[in-house]
Amino acid sequence: MKQLLLSSLPLLLAPAMAHAAPDAAPQTTAASPSPLAAKPKSAPKPAELIPGGRKGPEGVPQNMRWADDWGQKPKAQAPFLDRIKHIDLTDRDDVYLSLGGGLRVYYTDWSHSTLGQKANDANAPVQSRARLYADLHATQYLRAYVELGDNREYGEKLVTGPNNDRFDVQQAFVDLTLPLGDKGQITLRPGRYEMPLGNGKLVGVREGLNMRFSYQGLQASYILPGKLAVQAFSVRPVNIKTGSFDDGPNHNASFMGVYASAPSALNAITAGLSADLYFYEMNKASVTTREGSGIDHRQNWGVRLWKKGKHVDLDLETDLQRGHYRGEPIHAYAVMFEGGYTLAQQPWSPRLGLRADVFSGDGNLTDGRAETFVAAAPRLPLTSEAAFFNLSNLVDIYPSLTVKPRKDVSIMAGPDFLRRQTSADGVYIGPAGASLKPYAGSLSIGTSYNLEASWQATRRLQFKLYETYLAASDGLKADGGRNGNYFGLMADWKL
Repeated sequence: MKQLLLSSLPLLLAPAMAHAAPDAAPQTTAASPSPLAAKPKSAPKPAELIPGGRKGPEGVPQNMRWADDWGQKPKAQAPFLDRIKHIDLTDRDDVYLSLGGGLRVYYTDWSHSTLGQKANDANAPVQSRARLYADLHATQYLRAYVELGDNREYGEKLVTGPNNDRFDVQQAFVDLTLPLGDKGQITLRPGRYEMPLGNGKLVGVREGLNMRFSYQGLQASYILPGKLAVQAFSVRPVNIKTGSFDDGPNHNASFMGVYASAPSALNAITAGLSADLYFYEMNKASVTTREGSGIDHRQNWGVRLWKKGKHVDLDLETDLQRGHYRGEPIHAYAVMFEGGYTLAQQPWSPRLGLRADVFSGDGNLTDGRAETFVAAAPRLPLTSEAAFFNLSNLVDIYPSLTVKPRKDVSIMAGPDFLRRQTSADGVYIGPAGASLKPYAGSLSIGTSYNLEASWQATRRLQFKLYETYLAASDGLKADGGRNGNYFGLMADWKL
């Protein structure tokens, strides 16, 4: 199956690559077509991750579908699929119904998906994720959103719970918005919804699996456009069951906090960088680390500085964890950096990137302190789409090169050098917290060689390819670890 998909890949990408030219080309902007891409208009824009309840670019299907903006009424002669994005219900432009959905098919092929932690851990399933939503806007002050979904997995040898959930309510909420001051507004959102925070690294959406992280409860947000966004929430994670219409809040976990983002208000203090500040607490009845399993009350205090410009982008975040785990005080931390420089004037707009992360481990399992970092809802594809490792007792350094042969094609490759933060703690495999035991000698885990390619074929259709080979270190192999390989091919269509 994998060989067939690989042999078919050139056929899939050929239309995208046909116009790629090695010669230098004049600089283009989002409003002007690239000479490398012989299109009458600018290339379709990929979806973005829009956190905090903000809308995405008008008329572009977003990853978070509640961030879609279909407020502009389509022309009478527009295609049917565009006209159902804005169905007038009255003679007011701000009272309308938007219908949409999507279908994602994802083939994945792992060899040693647990890197030897379990026997017979090869796995090559096909995931299917189907969505259908209705978004009712009853003036700019009232909105109701309902999203239904069906999630299935075929051919799996190792069952992954979040990949299997028959027809169910994925999201259902109401937005009540009130103006506050000249430009600000406050929005109350009760219900069930997806809720990434910031860059989505520590509180993400679990995009690699069919079922994203979702929550049930109340969220309140204040937005002063371009200056300040504050998000407060008190929710419970949704407990996924495999039947139809049987999901509900997980009463063994609670999640509450405040996340504030100031894109420009603190420029004088942060040297022109945007700044985020946050506090949140995740309480769980059971968390597993090398120390054992037990009740976890974990507070996170964090600061994030970030900038995204034409040439330079950077994102620096620090997170300090306190609280109690199994009755022991928590003293854990994480530092995450990601930055790059884009040669926007050059052909293919190459970007030289670097990611460097540190997630603390427990240097002494018997000193009565819990020092292993545990993320609330981690974006496990942070190290690679293979998601071999959890964000605990981990250091990774990932230099990368990204090129864009066309405006709708992106290719990124690079090695990720992985090691433990402390030799006294284990190597944490996958999302459950289970680990390979600590081993003496080198801290090295191994090197992950990564390739990612994406093609935004149309405004609605995107293809992605992933390849990761994990070359395990001698120390990891001596501890029972194995080399691992991951291949993934995804087709994602948004209505």
